[in-house]
Amino acid sequence: MRGFRNDDEPPRTCQISFKTGNNFIEEAPKSKIMQITRTLNVLTLTALLILTGCFGMVDDGITPPAEGEETSTGTAAVNNPPMIAQSEILTDVLSETLNEDSNANYNSSTDALESFTVKAYYAAIDIDGDSMTMGWDTNLDGAIDVNVTDASGITTIDIPIAHWNELNLFDYDDYYHAMIAFIAVDEHGLGASSFYEFVAIDWSQYDEDDGNSGNNGNLVLYVFDGEDASGAPSAATDDNLIRLTMDQGENINWAVIRVQIEVDNAAPVTCDNPGQDSGAVCLLVPFEGDGGQFWSVGDGVTIQESGQDLCSATCTIDVIITDTREGTVIDNTNDVSAEADQA
Repeated sequence: MRGFRNDDEPPRTCQISFKTGNNFIEEAPKSKIMQITRTLNVLTLTALLILTGCFGMVDDGITPPAEGEETSTGTAAVNNPPMIAQSEILTDVLSETLNEDSNANYNSSTDALESFTVKAYYAAIDIDGDSMTMGWDTNLDGAIDVNVTDASGITTIDIPIAHWNELNLFDYDDYYHAMIAFIAVDEHGLGASSFYEFVAIDWSQYDEDDGNSGNNGNLVLYVFDGEDASGAPSAATDDNLIRLTMDQGENINWAVIRVQIEVDNAAPVTCDNPGQDSGAVCLLVPFEGDGGQFWSVGDGVTIQESGQDLCSATCTIDVIITDTREGTVIDNTNDVSAEADQA
């Protein structure tokens, strides 16, 4: 009867023959074939699941995000640090401390040097548009000591003497050097810094006039010698007039020297120092020494006309040399003749 099997009947088998050459392999049971088929199906399904990303092993860039799920473009956002710029022109101008207006600050009771005041230019930008915290680190500890808010500007900074290095070891007595840093940090914590340096001088080595003897404890006596220069005065405007040599004294910085001449008792005119070009009617041209930062003993200069005829024949010249820092005349060299060379 259909649907029933007589237990006395032998089990039915399906014979499949595999031909190999001239031989046949027979009698593969049907149950064995089904088992192999199921195994192959499982392996195929597993491979498909892995390849489609269902197990999370492959990135799925096609499947749309679920409701409320954030989407991602796959590109990480980049945050750039701030950028800091300096101005070479303004840095040179603002860091110049060797002038008649001293930037040294002294204790009113003890006269001890306490600090130097400097001016510095800065500019900063964050190309991401982030807000920045900016300012000056005067002791190089990584923290801002003087805050600023504008994107650029000039800051007046008082730097304590403890943060300056004295340059006595380099034969620059009473000169000081300081290095500070400008720091800018954006709102995400990325920062940048830039170093600035300054040179200053302690003018306290020169005491004030005591009002009695006209001298002070640190008086330096300067002696200069004047003589006729080569060449004869003429109607030209570039004649060599006289030569002037320091015979006695100490190194004095050209930045605080003013040299004036009076030709035949005329009104005094101020000459340009070596390397200076302010359009003065006379100038100093070194003939001994290199005309560097200091005028030293043995250094000499020729006083030369510059664009104006000051002496067209034999004339007498008086020279006045002033320390502009102290506002005192350090030498008068009078009655120096500028005349034609002797045949």
